[in-house]
Amino acid sequence: MSVFAVRSAPVFVGASILFAALAGGGCIGARIVYPVLATPEERLAFEAAGPADLQTDVLQVDSMRVGGPYRVVAGDLLSFELPPEVGVETSAAEQDTGATSVTIKCRVKETGTVLLPMVGEQHVLGKTTGEIEELLARALHAPERLLNLPNVVVTLAEYRTVSVAVTGAVNKPGLHELRSDHLSVMGALMAAGGIKSERGAKEIRVIGKDETGQTTSRSVSVHLGEIPLGDVALRGGETVVVEPPSDRAFSVIGLVKRSGVFPYPAPRRYNLMQALATAGGVDESAAPRYATIYRVKADGGVLGATFKIDGATLGDGSNVLIKDGDVIAVDHTQGSWLRMFISQVFGFRASVNLSPSTSPTL
Repeated sequence: MSVFAVRSAPVFVGASILFAALAGGGCIGARIVYPVLATPEERLAFEAAGPADLQTDVLQVDSMRVGGPYRVVAGDLLSFELPPEVGVETSAAEQDTGATSVTIKCRVKETGTVLLPMVGEQHVLGKTTGEIEELLARALHAPERLLNLPNVVVTLAEYRTVSVAVTGAVNKPGLHELRSDHLSVMGALMAAGGIKSERGAKEIRVIGKDETGQTTSRSVSVHLGEIPLGDVALRGGETVVVEPPSDRAFSVIGLVKRSGVFPYPAPRRYNLMQALATAGGVDESAAPRYATIYRVKADGGVLGATFKIDGATLGDGSNVLIKDGDVIAVDHTQGSWLRMFISQVFGFRASVNLSPSTSPTL
């Protein structure tokens, strides 16, 4: 098979006329692109793009509580600070010498109540500390002795703790004790040291039992590393299963010998030229000079960048790294189509080597 080089402008003009005539006659069925190389700024933005990592921010857990203000649950230990004028009698162990208030601690029963002197059983389950303060102030108010409502201060002395199992792609799988104010999927992930995989998780499943004792399973979708915090509250006793992501892969389409999806197992790192080699290399008769990589950004958008892959600028394709999920498209340009046309019609391979000043898109 002979190889000839088209170098002169007159020959290029003739080739362009041939291309235009064939295109006008409907003989060209392949998609023709006119590549524009990425600028340095565009390349930096492209290299920074990619799926977001899922990270558990320990400092933000308090702001991620499910359901807003904390509401008391059975098992919590409450501290009640009462003024002496309400007439509550306490032991010396419960009252400090010289104190201006009386402090009583009570644990919330499974029935949701606490037993307090003077007022007896009070239902506090599901209430905030502010709501409990108002409830007790009205219950302790004795108009014959107190002109105004007494000042009652309620604080959480001890949160109830429950066990939640976390398994799968986390750094510390196992059984973890969670405080009642951290009973959520995010709290469980924090206790387990966060998701292990650098790519986040494919899915999070919460397995537990309902009121009738039947096993239930809920799925928490993971979208680009963000866990929706709605409807992921836990009650204790559940198992949180963090499903690892699917195997990494990239796709190659267009003027290559084997188009398809190729596995890309960690920690392997390919550049553009190595990825094309995985696809068997480019079509020799077309000898394409450009490849475009399409990449999903963290916000879900798609970013594309075009790179040279011909021998004269091999470093361009060798310096760009492929990421999981990338799609590499080697499309026809005017030059690659002409080379393939000449090869198919005349039976030999043509090398169209034109300087960039003559034709930057061949």
